[in-house]
Amino acid sequence: MNKVITSSPNDKTIQLRDGRTLGYREYGSPQGKALFYFHGHPGSRLEARFLAEAAAQHGVRLIGIDRPGMGLSSFQKGRHILDWPDDVVELADKLQIEHFAIVGYSGGGPYALACAYKIPQGLTACRIIAGVGHISPFLSFLSQWLPWLMLPITRRFFQDEEQARKTLVRFAGRWVEPDRQSFLQPGIKELMAASLVEAQHQGTRGSAYDGALLGRSWGFRFEDIKFPSTVLWHGELDTQIPIAIGKAMANSIPQCKASYYPDEGHISLIVNHAEEIVRTLT
Repeated sequence: MNKVITSSPNDKTIQLRDGRTLGYREYGSPQGKALFYFHGHPGSRLEARFLAEAAAQHGVRLIGIDRPGMGLSSFQKGRHILDWPDDVVELADKLQIEHFAIVGYSGGGPYALACAYKIPQGLTACRIIAGVGHISPFLSFLSQWLPWLMLPITRRFFQDEEQARKTLVRFAGRWVEPDRQSFLQPGIKELMAASLVEAQHQGTRGSAYDGALLGRSWGFRFEDIKFPSTVLWHGELDTQIPIAIGKAMANSIPQCKASYYPDEGHISLIVNHAEEIVRTLT
């Protein structure tokens, strides 16, 4: 049986069958329907706070999970995106959750789709918010080495939450207007800073490897996803993951229902539509 280790009142870990540790944090209602949140890149379990208030309002049990090498989760050498559903199933089994919904934001999108492809029988819903899609061969080539170069350099800007907030404020000046306005809403910059700092809790290796995986083969085709309830949301003003990527993904996933928001960017989409996202799951 997997062992549960409590590191703080809010954070927990389980020991997986292969000896690795998987970290997570719960929000919302402990008795509610389960929703697993897959964070962006880089990110951590703390990013699930984007949906925490809506989860509490709708009685949803929201569980943010750290991917390997980030936050409280052990680094997994040689992992692939299609390994992730196995970790999710182990966590669900330990928490005695038979069926659950999943939502992947940004860089978490491929991991949600991997679950829709590999473990559709356990899912009640699959949601993709501003998700990363397949990229061009040139960008794929860059993604193999660029995270390993850039993340160690930028880590000094995210050493602690105060420094991370200052860095994000500087970055926000170059964002599209909806993202800038969302960033100024109470608690958003603090949420983002905390998640980014926690992503590098163990160093940059986990985040760099996570970024490199996005440019490699995911191990499945969109066309082979048989799960019938995939829903995709994408902002048309998104400059981080352009709307064309979201549309191409939606057109390739069988039975995918897509909603495009003409006045939303990358961050504003999840900030302004958190209630709608959670409500569709209940």
